[in-house]
Amino acid sequence: MKILHASAEYFPYIKMGGLADMLSSLTKEQAETEEVYVALPLITLMGKEPKWTGKEFPALLPADSKTDSLVVSILRNSRFLEAEESGVKLYFFQSDLFQSLNSIYGHAEEHFRFAMFSYSCYALSQILKVDIFHAHDWHTALSLALQKDSAFPIPSVFTVHNLAYQGDHPYWMTGFLKEEPFRLITSPFDHDGKCNYMKAGILSAAQITTVSPGYRVETLSEPNGFGLSYCLNQRSSDYSGILNGIDTEEWNPEKDKRIFKSYSRENWKEGKLKNKEELYKEIGRPFLPIDVPLIGLIGRLTFQKGFPTFLQAFLNRRHLPHRYVVLGSGDLEMEKTFFYLSDHFPGVFYFYRGYNESLAHKIEAASDFFLMPSLFEPCGLNQMYSHAYGTIPIVSRVGGLRDTVEESILLDFKTGIVFEPNDASSLGYALERAKDLFESTDRETVVKNIMNLDWSWKKRKLEYDGVYQKAIDLNI
Repeated sequence: MKILHASAEYFPYIKMGGLADMLSSLTKEQAETEEVYVALPLITLMGKEPKWTGKEFPALLPADSKTDSLVVSILRNSRFLEAEESGVKLYFFQSDLFQSLNSIYGHAEEHFRFAMFSYSCYALSQILKVDIFHAHDWHTALSLALQKDSAFPIPSVFTVHNLAYQGDHPYWMTGFLKEEPFRLITSPFDHDGKCNYMKAGILSAAQITTVSPGYRVETLSEPNGFGLSYCLNQRSSDYSGILNGIDTEEWNPEKDKRIFKSYSRENWKEGKLKNKEELYKEIGRPFLPIDVPLIGLIGRLTFQKGFPTFLQAFLNRRHLPHRYVVLGSGDLEMEKTFFYLSDHFPGVFYFYRGYNESLAHKIEAASDFFLMPSLFEPCGLNQMYSHAYGTIPIVSRVGGLRDTVEESILLDFKTGIVFEPNDASSLGYALERAKDLFESTDRETVVKNIMNLDWSWKKRKLEYDGVYQKAIDLNI
């Protein structure tokens, strides 16, 4: 089977969140049995230089190149450059629209840039004659509308990674979609008086998936549907929740070259102590005691991630012995607060602004607990990384976190500590339980059990195979 994925992110080239990691690890698994291609933008600042093959492909279909419109001119002067990574063929969209960018998001004219990218991904699927076209999030959603309207539609799948970001734009900005080479009737994509790219993907794809069963359920009602729950309910029979997996080669404490000391299920305690000691030296906190709990937090500082809830719980539970290491960036006020805590309470709190892949691995390896106070979480990957590193996750009971972390007296063993979202008291009590567990003999049992969990892509890949077959059957 020939599969083309279209995405704005792909690790290690462009990474802003979990989408990059998810797609990189899924395609690596798929490439063991299928021909797998990935289309993504080419920007100036990438995490790695691609291994170019020297092959190029057009970004415009010959049948759509007969006019001299601005859009056609842009696409005619754009192209795909082929590269390879771990058995996957990568097609980087080389265009003036993206090439000068240092980051993939947060720029003006995103509605136009990603519409051009979506068309080019659709064109590439036709040129490569793939069996499945799989688009990810709103940035590539218009490619599904083009696919549906094509004289030769390719079976399509749309994965919703985060419904909070929908790519909705005023209609006066999207008039070009009615012209060559799009020729789209955009009225079905109307939502709250705007052209909604996410809605276009939901309505147009043969099959829809999201990244956990729990998030699928949540998005079928408001507020987690972010206004589109009615649309997803209309497509509910074509809407699946497939839990993400992780790259067990990239995130493996026995093989990880980024951490200070590798370790396994057998010597995890020694390994964690050494990694904690070295991490404290690296961040300038060598005086911190290594025999008290270290809690790691990594993530974008956005409303979704629930950091205000954490701050309130932290202040309410100052008597606890926990130390905290936070890695992230985003909301400026939250960054200022974290810098303040890092400066005024150096014995308790450390904040690194930005994202650092190596430091993320070191935090996972050194931490005793990993905190995810999300208000909603489509899947989450760090709780699964934490399991692999013997780091006990403390998570809110939402989305994929609810699917992967369990705490109950009815279970033979727990896989973490769970609290109610947006509830500082519930989180505070979870931090109390973390202290008790750290000091208990039960901790060793929990750590060994979670390190034995299998979050690889093997099972999830089979679930995607089933969705692909459904899309193919509908296209016959």
